[in-house]
Amino acid sequence: MAAPQLERVCLVTVGATAGFKKLVGTVLLPSFWHYIASQGFTQLHIQCGPDVAWASKQLSLVKNDIPSELTIDIFDVKKNLMREEMTLCKDVAGTGTILDAWKMGLPIIVVPNTQLLNDHQTEMAKHLSKEGYAIMSSGSAEDLEEAIHKVGLLWEENKTRWPPHKIPSQAPDRLSLWDLAPEEVAREQNATMVHD
Repeated sequence: MAAPQLERVCLVTVGATAGFKKLVGTVLLPSFWHYIASQGFTQLHIQCGPDVAWASKQLSLVKNDIPSELTIDIFDVKKNLMREEMTLCKDVAGTGTILDAWKMGLPIIVVPNTQLLNDHQTEMAKHLSKEGYAIMSSGSAEDLEEAIHKVGLLWEENKTRWPPHKIPSQAPDRLSLWDLAPEEVAREQNATMVHD
């Protein structure tokens, strides 16, 4: 009996407010799907922001070309993207997702959206790439494929330079009676022992 294939997830994010059809269009190409499937990816999650209707329509036109070993999920926004079991993060140069992925020790490919606000994301992406935090990509299919290869090498190198941080649970910690006010409890115990 063959061992079950491990899940390997690619998360593509474009942010919640501004779309990035160039990047979303690239990751919706069947050739891209076949490439990531050949690299062992089993899931592709695409956060499309305001372009979710457009992306869903594009996906429906080519859904028969999805490799059998790959599942694709398109959505607009999720409250906590890091809950996804992801192994690679492709992101526009938005700092929130980049920081979250970096804290988790995940490999990051940054694709700046050059159409936004004086192209501020390119500067961020260049800096992250230069410092070894991420790989910068133009967002073309060929460039993304090369970036996936490079980010794997960078990730291996960075395992020792920057080990992942433990992400604390969002669930509140359970408290016992003794945790509520340990000083008062100790005083009460001491007072009781004196009077016994």
